[in-house]
Amino acid sequence: MWAVRWIVWPILLLPAIWWSWHALHAAPNAIELPNGARLEWVDCWFDKPLWRPVHCGRFHTEVEVDANPPRFVLPVVYIPRWFWLRTGPPVLYVAGGPGGSAWLDQEGVGFWLRWVEQTQWPADLVLYDQRGVGLSQPALDCPELRSLRRELLPLPLPTEEAYRRVREATRACHDRLNGEGLDLRRFTTRLNAADAIQLMRAMGLEQWDVYGISYGTRVALQMMRIAPEALRAVILDSPYPPEVNAELSDAWLLQRSFELFARICELADDCVRSPDELRQDLEAAFAQVEKASIKLSVRDPDTGRDIAVVYDHEDLAWLLFEAMYQWDAIPDLPESVAALAEGRLDNHMRGLIQDSVDALLDETISDAVASSVDCHDGGPVDLREAKRQMQLYPRAAEIKRLDWQYHSCRYWASGEAPASFRTPVVSDVPTLLLAGEFDPVTPPEWAAQAGRHLRNGRVFVFPAVGHGVLDSHVCTADLVRNFLADPLASDTPACLEQL
Repeated sequence: MWAVRWIVWPILLLPAIWWSWHALHAAPNAIELPNGARLEWVDCWFDKPLWRPVHCGRFHTEVEVDANPPRFVLPVVYIPRWFWLRTGPPVLYVAGGPGGSAWLDQEGVGFWLRWVEQTQWPADLVLYDQRGVGLSQPALDCPELRSLRRELLPLPLPTEEAYRRVREATRACHDRLNGEGLDLRRFTTRLNAADAIQLMRAMGLEQWDVYGISYGTRVALQMMRIAPEALRAVILDSPYPPEVNAELSDAWLLQRSFELFARICELADDCVRSPDELRQDLEAAFAQVEKASIKLSVRDPDTGRDIAVVYDHEDLAWLLFEAMYQWDAIPDLPESVAALAEGRLDNHMRGLIQDSVDALLDETISDAVASSVDCHDGGPVDLREAKRQMQLYPRAAEIKRLDWQYHSCRYWASGEAPASFRTPVVSDVPTLLLAGEFDPVTPPEWAAQAGRHLRNGRVFVFPAVGHGVLDSHVCTADLVRNFLADPLASDTPACLEQL
């Protein structure tokens, strides 16, 4: 009899234990805001492990009268921290781009579940797609442009002919979206920030933390501008402040990447070339590729089949630029460039080209949203200033000489942000700014520039790191965890002393 009781009682207790476990990891209550924006929790659109509580939702933005569509529906994934480790408010993750998704499909969510265990943040994590991208409804796409990119990969076209065809495809996408009644002025950083704030308030939260990466830092800064009281702490990884103009900065950034290449051996233990030797190798590689383009086959990321690609010397410049995004690709660049100068293509360079093709054909990036946001945020560019930038950075001018003439912002109907948007964000919100020394697209200078206006901001620059510091340097995880535990504390992890 006693043996039976010992068997039955645990079985009877299982439902209560199961209910308690999920109650301790429940998502916040979903509510409707006075402006009609609302959140609803729904069944997840992906398989999730039974042992790991994960919640899925759809956030309906506020209704915009006489707009097409009247509102957007954004996917939301809420990953609770284990209740005994949770010490702070939820953290909202704001993805980069503009036009980048948060990877909320089956494969992407698997990555996030591993990521939360690796970062060990003391808080729940909120993921969502911004309007127009990823799994949002509707999502904007430019298949015209993606098809053209695939078509151009094996063609050694004259540079201006390639520019002309890209402009035709981009304009075709623009005209089709306009013809479908979509208002391209509804994809802006200010609206993305408003959506993010309303999403968190639709969870009944009065205060939360924010982690923004790359373009997501611009959204986070706008949140700090309009709703500072709602933010307990903000992490800006690879900051992109609103006062900088990406179009006008391109020439400087590209020439800066050439200059950084000459410094790689200062940081790589097994590299013995001097800066002058690296510069000579780079010029020799450019000359070699200009004489005979790089021709090879790579794997098509969509079909898995081989596709032929041709890279000229201008493609090589952007290939090196993109390589500096990746901290683990930087040390091998000198050897690859030296091989290229001799007419050889090593495996590392082949891998970089494969990565470049994968990015070029990436369907998770919305070109339409990217153009809308960038053109709206930046406003019209003074062509006299553009020409001055070419004169200041002559090494890049050769490669960028046609950009101004063919840029999509010349015709993309996205409207223009007010001048006040393009001013520095001034805030008291505790802010951690992370920058990679070799970051080609959001350089440390921008982190310092943004940090000067943040009274409780702290800037950390990581040597030999590219874009996306949190996933590039082991010490950053400790730094971020300490910051989230106490945003106003001044002590830092011991590993930072070695930087």
